Amino acid sequence: MHGSAGISPQMAIASRMKLIVHPGLHKTGSTYLQHVLNDNHAALAAQGVWYQPQQGYPAHHHAVWRILLGDPAPLVAMVENARKAGCHTLVLSSEDLEGALYDDRPLAAIGAAAASTDVSHIEWHVVLREPGSAFASLYAQLQHHVYADAFQLFCDVMRRGFVHMAQPTPGHGTPYWYYAFDHLADLDRFQERADAPLFAHDFAHAAPFPGAGLLDHLGVLDALVTLPGRSARNARPAVDEIIRGFAERVEEAVPGDAEQARILDGFLTCMQNGLDNIETYAAIIGQRYAESHAGALRCFAPIQPAVA
Repeated sequence: MHGSAGISPQMAIASRMKLIVHPGLHKTGSTYLQHVLNDNHAALAAQGVWYQPQQGYPAHHHAVWRILLGDPAPLVAMVENARKAGCHTLVLSSEDLEGALYDDRPLAAIGAAAASTDVSHIEWHVVLREPGSAFASLYAQLQHHVYADAFQLFCDVMRRGFVHMAQPTPGHGTPYWYYAFDHLADLDRFQERADAPLFAHDFAHAAPFPGAGLLDHLGVLDALVTLPGRSARNARPAVDEIIRGFAERVEEAVPGDAEQARILDGFLTCMQNGLDNIETYAAIIGQRYAESHAGALRCFAPIQPAVA
């Protein structure tokens, strides 16, 4: 190119898009962070950071469910929207993308989306929570979606370091769930497979909310104009709500009144056993994976800006 028609190196760099992928993890304050991103969409866009606004629930779950199956189209559309808004950074957030820690399909889809657009840099940012408390919170949360036996979950985590659930909601929603507890092993495997840097933020130390370190890393934490209230936190439900939720999941699986009556005693026994022992299971899991958790936070800590 010649004369004024040429594109300077500075202009070329400015035209590139950075993709920030936040895959949770589950039960690490992701819902609150997503509310923050969604509620402050306009203010963040003014700073060049695009969070595709969502109606209703603030996460990018619907797009990610397709990405989990290898479809790059939803992410390509987000990149185009970010570029039209004049933004240089795109944030994709859904804890269902935790499955990328073991499944190559979402990595391939994200790579394909980057290759077909002007995304030139990808970063993954996870929030890690102490494994025992994450386990207890997960058990309580699952009653919204499936029936889960606490002892079976405990055995899976102790034996494999993760929980995998295929087709938790057949016919709609996510194709699977993956929950990681052996953090260093999972992140090491992921880093070997992903051609992108990975950073881990500590759920316990983040302020003013878990995941805020991601926004601080982007330099836009001070750009927030509002923080959602406590209702935006996906807090652990009360015991009676946990029992009621799991009972509803069993009723969905066994709709007949006569059959429900036959299994009622067994259900109540399982529920009581789970509730009585969940903190014990959590403590054992926490002890088992304490060093893995601490090691992941050490090895994948965000790069600190240089001090002038």
